[in-house]
Amino acid sequence: MQNYKLAGAIMGEAFYNYPLMLHAFKGYSDAERAKRVNHLYTSVAATAIMYGGLIVTPDEQGAITWLSGKHFPLGLYREIKSGMATLPIKLGLKPTNKLVQHDNPPEAWIRKNAGEKMGYIWTLGVRTAAQGKGLSRQLIEQSITDMRAQGLSEFWLKTEDSKNVTIYQKIGFEVVNEILVKSSGIKSWAMWRE
Repeated sequence: MQNYKLAGAIMGEAFYNYPLMLHAFKGYSDAERAKRVNHLYTSVAATAIMYGGLIVTPDEQGAITWLSGKHFPLGLYREIKSGMATLPIKLGLKPTNKLVQHDNPPEAWIRKNAGEKMGYIWTLGVRTAAQGKGLSRQLIEQSITDMRAQGLSEFWLKTEDSKNVTIYQKIGFEVVNEILVKSSGIKSWAMWRE
């Protein structure tokens, strides 16, 4: 299995019950939600290879994607080039719109407040059976090492799960913005680390 497909499967499992996925795919069967979430994160992983980086743990239990600041947010040209512009067809128009409407406010805030040499941790997922074993820390540290090697010096992420806030704080991130996104009714935390 190619690395981005494996990463998509890992993150699809990790994000299956994530608040934003439950919102976007409300009304879909469990099997349909699983299929569409997997497809979404496979696309994210393939796109990250083009515009940042992708790391999968050697035990294939965790994966992380990141984007360099010059590619964050992607924008229409990169979405078309990477194939992400086809997501409305593969996920459905309504779920795609829900995802975009939710992500736009926190990502716009990050872009406005980030410096020129920022790196953005786009997605981080660990399979359910491997959670609590330090894989998130390992993946974040490796991604930051990779981003530093490309000249990036500040690191950003966002999360919609309060449990993740605590995990990321233990790894040196601090909450710099917390908003309740109007379109979804879901809280989003922007976090930063030098």
